[in-house]
Amino acid sequence: MESERKQVVITGISGFLGSHVCKVFLETGRYRVRGTVRDRNNEKKIAPLRKAFGDHFNELELVEADLMDAQSLDKAIEGMDYVIHTASPFPSETPKDENEIITPAVEGTMGVLRAAHKYKVKRVVITSSVASIMFQTQETSKDIYTEADWSNLKGCEPYEKSKTLAEQAAWEYLKGLPEHERFELVTINPSLIFGPSLISSDFTSGLVIQKIMAEKFPGVPKIMFPIVDVRNVAYAHLRGLEVEEANGNRFILSGKGVWFFEIAAALKSEFGKYYKIRDRELAYCTVKIAALFDKSVQMLIPMWGRKLNLDNKKSKEVLGIEYIYPQKSIIDMAQSMIDAGIIKNKIKD
Repeated sequence: MESERKQVVITGISGFLGSHVCKVFLETGRYRVRGTVRDRNNEKKIAPLRKAFGDHFNELELVEADLMDAQSLDKAIEGMDYVIHTASPFPSETPKDENEIITPAVEGTMGVLRAAHKYKVKRVVITSSVASIMFQTQETSKDIYTEADWSNLKGCEPYEKSKTLAEQAAWEYLKGLPEHERFELVTINPSLIFGPSLISSDFTSGLVIQKIMAEKFPGVPKIMFPIVDVRNVAYAHLRGLEVEEANGNRFILSGKGVWFFEIAAALKSEFGKYYKIRDRELAYCTVKIAALFDKSVQMLIPMWGRKLNLDNKKSKEVLGIEYIYPQKSIIDMAQSMIDAGIIKNKIKD
């Protein structure tokens, strides 16, 4: 019955991940879903959701909320049983002032948690990141990272720092509440998210695919990405809410790490007939020079040549995640971006 369904609010549903999370919850039929967007009248953002959710879109309650407006977050969370907080800023380049992303990440998370406490929400699931786990200085780096690890702020760029500080603030806030007032808390910590997009606008993790498919690279940098499929991450949020044992835990969501040249090679095998994709690795000095002129390239330099290994055992054992093979995630993402017009469609030419 309608009245028996639990109520969940999901923040940032017009985003790459948030749209998938919302779709998963709607399709269960077990929840009344309220989704937050910045502007309900922005048809460019809303139309893709209507298409992706199909008939389920009519079951969705859309409300406006902004990370920097605590009152709007209050209104969005009032009356809800659960909160899924996916909304968070992700820069396409390193900002001049790190607080441009740190402040909204931390304050947005705190606004959500304060409202959850105020309205006696049962459980909150927050989208954090492996950025809060694996970024270290040379002295503190490890061969493999687990949920027990925290990034060293001295080894963080602004984005990694924002995710670390926001997640730490969340756990500290909960710890500071009187025990009888505490809600349940779970954090989902995904690596770089690939997979098919449900939205038609640019999104940060898609920039890797865009740059390769745009044929602007003479080659690829020697960078390894731990990646995970967006469908796995969306399902992890559902499981993070429903599995009793998930409470009080962080969960690394990451499949196999892949080198940049492997991403390019997968794209080349599928789309090489139509796109000029180069999978040869570039020399470090070439990329270092390019970083002087392109701020998005600057973000890659600290990762040069590093093998990044993450222990995903807990996500398998507790949440039941069965990881999608990286090559499928890569190809599905590229195809969805071609279909949406984010990448120029040369296949039909």
